[in-house]
Amino acid sequence: MVFASIFQLLIPLVSISLGMGLAFGLLWHKRKEAAARTLALENLAQDLDLTFSAKDTFGLAQQLHGFDLFKRERSRWFNKGKVTNVMRGRVGETEVYLFDYSYSVQAGKSRKVVTQTVFFANDKQWFLPNFHLKPERWWHKLQAKLGIDKDINFEENPDFSEKFWLKSDFEGLVREQFTPALQGFLSERPPAQLEGSNYYLIGYKPRRKMEVMEARFFFQHCCEIVQLLQEKGKLELLDLAELKKETVVLENGDGLEQS
Repeated sequence: MVFASIFQLLIPLVSISLGMGLAFGLLWHKRKEAAARTLALENLAQDLDLTFSAKDTFGLAQQLHGFDLFKRERSRWFNKGKVTNVMRGRVGETEVYLFDYSYSVQAGKSRKVVTQTVFFANDKQWFLPNFHLKPERWWHKLQAKLGIDKDINFEENPDFSEKFWLKSDFEGLVREQFTPALQGFLSERPPAQLEGSNYYLIGYKPRRKMEVMEARFFFQHCCEIVQLLQEKGKLELLDLAELKKETVVLENGDGLEQS
């Protein structure tokens, strides 16, 4: 009887010990996995000649809080995403970043953490209209046919319009920004999703944490998009210079002195 009583007392203690051991084991595994990823991405940053910081020393989470990606699928009690493994460099005058972004979402009765890779470009010379570009799915086409919702299409480029669902409240500005060269590039090499706002641009594949090789190609691909946006800016400056030159010539022709 004494042994039976002791055994009954030990059962819950053993269960608690096993539970704690399992919890610590999972925590150890996650930390080990996180450390391995940090090391792998740090090596990638060195290969790409980028700086690296395991923590968000640039305040990116706060900078980008206005984008859909950084405010979705979270309750008001769990609304602080975390940025880690930040790679930083430049494409010309444009600051470019690649980092991991983690946030919590409701999964049934519990919550789970989603981590995904994000590209970010910051250029004070840009004036991007707020827009969201993503692959066009069958439900988008159905919404358009039913008149529930519609996106921005380009009659001169049905291939691009067929592939992407492009939304913005500034349609005219978006049409100017999405040049034929940019449309062609995106059609051939879709970036998954892009969001733009003023001088910020982000790119990502929803809920996808990219492994090293995929992250490398994605970063390089997004940098090419940045270069196309830079080229558009240079052309606009050239057009402005030509306009000023023509204005001066006209003024001189009317007998006005050139300043």
